[in-house]
Amino acid sequence: MTDITDFQIAIPEAAVADLKARLAAARWPVEVEPETWDRGIPGGYLRQLAEAWHNLDWRAVEAKLNAYEQVMVEHDGAQVHAFHIRSPHENALPLVLCHGWPSSGIEYLKLFEPLTNPTAFGGQSEDAFHLIVPTSPGFGLSPSPNVPGWTTKKTAEAVVKLLDRVGYERFGVHGTDMGSDTAAKLDVMTAGRAVGIHVGTDLDSVVAVASFMGGEQVLQNPRLSDEQRERVKALLAAAPARSGYIAIQTTRPKTIGYALNDSPIGQLGWIGEKFAAWTDAGKDKIEDAVDLEQFLTHASFCWYGGAGAGSATALYEAFRSMDWAPPSETPNGVAVFSADPLVRLLFDPEQKIAHWTEFDVGGHFPAMEQPVLLAQDLRDFFRPLRT
Repeated sequence: MTDITDFQIAIPEAAVADLKARLAAARWPVEVEPETWDRGIPGGYLRQLAEAWHNLDWRAVEAKLNAYEQVMVEHDGAQVHAFHIRSPHENALPLVLCHGWPSSGIEYLKLFEPLTNPTAFGGQSEDAFHLIVPTSPGFGLSPSPNVPGWTTKKTAEAVVKLLDRVGYERFGVHGTDMGSDTAAKLDVMTAGRAVGIHVGTDLDSVVAVASFMGGEQVLQNPRLSDEQRERVKALLAAAPARSGYIAIQTTRPKTIGYALNDSPIGQLGWIGEKFAAWTDAGKDKIEDAVDLEQFLTHASFCWYGGAGAGSATALYEAFRSMDWAPPSETPNGVAVFSADPLVRLLFDPEQKIAHWTEFDVGGHFPAMEQPVLLAQDLRDFFRPLRT
């Protein structure tokens, strides 16, 4: 095959039937404290999600997704799926949207139309984007590599290959979570072609990064008040109790991978617990924070594409490479969701980032939770960078 080919989603009917049969025949464990989230996702709620998943009209979902242009990029022995949505507006700026964990390109579905065709949403044609929306290998839409060493750097290399093929010389980049690192690497390896890097974040994400780095550096921040420093200490101390998924996936990804690859209920609970925990704290359930069909579409690709094992391996590789992209001179913009004063003190203590926007709502998945707000912030950030 050539290195870039057109692609359409076509899950075999046998796979769709197998998923429904597994959901219907699920084995449910004895549950302690069934009404609380303290020990994980409650069984009663997970049953509700499983029923909704069982009833999902997969062929209707496929038809919606296949209305968008898709490609598969072959790079270094792996394949990277990407949506490529061209704007009807002539001077649109190419924009790469990079996802994190536990996510995929499906995270950005609600941005496809508003960003590519802003005039249909009350906006201006000069704010239009062409979109490149890749899914990292192992995250469902892109098959899992069967060799070690696949990192965000290689995902970025595959995206460069696609950008070059379609003729996008200048472009913008947006990322959340691990996608922020993919975005940064894409910027560095293209040496000035990126006009700007936009990041979506929240307090949980910032504290998680600080925790991985040991936490001592942020505690030494002289801009923290005594009260804020104590709060950061408390957040860092509580981080391990919320990071079991990282401990498992970054040490024994194969072991948890077998379970997630064989049980759709296990896969649904594994990512569902994180969607519930990381979305807007003011929302009680996943379906209160994000569109349930969109979440279940992502869960479906996790299942059909083996993303339980694949994304666990991706985390394992990421934590062993730790090859963070060096700083660049490319303009940066940040959108903070469920805003908290600690975010800027920890993320940008010297306030060097000129474009800094805070929203009181949203969380770890802003493109799913608050697509209107994120779309507007992307337009605002990139508007002066287009020329």
